[in-house]
Amino acid sequence: ISNLTDMANENISFSDSDKLGGFHSVSYTGWTMAAMFASQSGLPFKFPIDTNTFFEEQISFAQGTITLGDILEEKGYYQEFLCGSDATFAGRKYFYEQHGDFEIFDWFTAVEQEYITEDDYVFWGLEDYNLYTIAKDELTRISELDTPFNLTMLTVDTHHVDGWICPYCDDEYPSQLANVLSCADRQIYDFINWCKEQSWYDNTVIVIQGDHPRMDTSLVIDADPMDRTVYNCFINTGYDESILNTSDRTFTTLDMFPTILSAMGFEIPDDRLGLGTNMFSERQTLAEEIGLDNLNNELNKYSSYFIDNFS
Repeated sequence: ISNLTDMANENISFSDSDKLGGFHSVSYTGWTMAAMFASQSGLPFKFPIDTNTFFEEQISFAQGTITLGDILEEKGYYQEFLCGSDATFAGRKYFYEQHGDFEIFDWFTAVEQEYITEDDYVFWGLEDYNLYTIAKDELTRISELDTPFNLTMLTVDTHHVDGWICPYCDDEYPSQLANVLSCADRQIYDFINWCKEQSWYDNTVIVIQGDHPRMDTSLVIDADPMDRTVYNCFINTGYDESILNTSDRTFTTLDMFPTILSAMGFEIPDDRLGLGTNMFSERQTLAEEIGLDNLNNELNKYSSYFIDNFS
């Protein structure tokens, strides 16, 4: 991922070491919906459920929770969630609709708007190169609205097991996953370069982040699980990286919530929202204060308060 590495080095990326690194995926943040919820609420996905399908038929989704989408809706943002699969999977559609009034653009929308046909379904749905085309069209459209905007998009070609080989993937490596990751790296690099050419770029914060460590281990079979952290990159924050503490940090998915808002220029009271800490501040994260193991132990405890107030 040479391009993602360069983007991290050229912009702001928080790391657990003095090299390219990232945040830890703590308890109840280790799958996609949980990670998305945690990074936009500062809370673990600690609901009394067993499967991804629970929220697909629910009328309400975490109604006691204030999220990134809720805050931006209050500030008048147009918001859209773009993904290449069925947005109802794991309750993503309901989460974004109920927390920020997001417009939903998913596989079915792409078919309706004739970007693809139903016969083009592969892997999880829509291939990422089509998703980036849609993202460009949608950004061009919504940037002309008389409101600030938030486009949140979820790519999927790199999903386990071993990712999806698309027409733009090279055969550079003996591993399918390595070729998929290299292709994804080029695609996001090209997309960010396209963004740089747009009139709205200089006034737009861009956050690139992973959701959780890979569930397949074909490329990391001998890696220490504690070394498998999650990528993050913040572009156009206005912060001076030279005065920030970005290296040798211990932080988690939960810290992304206040950090994203801070990157956008919001003031964070006491530099903490939910269980997340603003990484642009001098305050220690909870993982730094009490240790990562202790934080996981606390998150694993039953909390009637959480269920009563946030479900």
